Amino acid sequence: MYEPHEIEISYRYLKTVVSRLEEPICLIGGWAVYHHVNTNFKKTTGRNYIGSRDIDLGFPFQKDSRQKDLRESTFAKSLQVIEDELGFVPVGFRYLKEFHIETEKELSEDEVKITSQHFVFPLYIDPIVDIIHPKFYEVFKFNPVDEPMLEMVFKDKANRMTEKSFGKNLWLPKPHVLLATKLNSVIGRDKEHKRLKDIADIFALLWFSDTEISEIKSNLHEFYDTGNIKKTIDSISRQEILNVASITGFSEGEVEIILLEIVR
Repeated sequence: MYEPHEIEISYRYLKTVVSRLEEPICLIGGWAVYHHVNTNFKKTTGRNYIGSRDIDLGFPFQKDSRQKDLRESTFAKSLQVIEDELGFVPVGFRYLKEFHIETEKELSEDEVKITSQHFVFPLYIDPIVDIIHPKFYEVFKFNPVDEPMLEMVFKDKANRMTEKSFGKNLWLPKPHVLLATKLNSVIGRDKEHKRLKDIADIFALLWFSDTEISEIKSNLHEFYDTGNIKKTIDSISRQEILNVASITGFSEGEVEIILLEIVR
């Protein structure tokens, strides 16, 4: 699904980013799934689970915070580190750094211009918020991506786990919350590879996290509409199941059974 160099560069910078940011650091998206499932996936297959091309970080906000609080928030401090210390360039709501796929070396703006795009790997950091503060744009000059499920992670420790990685305390959404974010995102994907990765992550969270499927389902159904879950799973085509089976190294039947388990 992803080229080895893409995963290696992203993982290397994940370690760098985490080492520079203030705790607690909330990891979401593909790398959060990886942290939940890789140990069990590797025991079963002898291979690492799919990593991620992008680095997704979650941040909390309070709607009644003052603008001064926004400017002094962990979010603001993190953006400063990402941009000023690590050299990522803001592109809309994302932060970008580009690399040569053969040398895996960082490319300057001028080097990117003279390098064939076939050899350029764009690494993005996506800072994602739980709610959008009314004064967000006024302070940060861009419109963020929000994931409302993150509010559960920040407000209730029962919805997160803490893992010591890269010398820091990482907050990871519990599998049922992370699964909900994947169910949210898979419906709206306009890029095939991202949709397939979401489906693969749903499959992996259900089968390879340390939490039993029955418990994940029970926790998920407490806050996520079962009709919407069914709608999402029903939207997955036979070809997508075949593709995910190929990506993960499992049979079509195994992938289908696990995906259908959360609607039973």
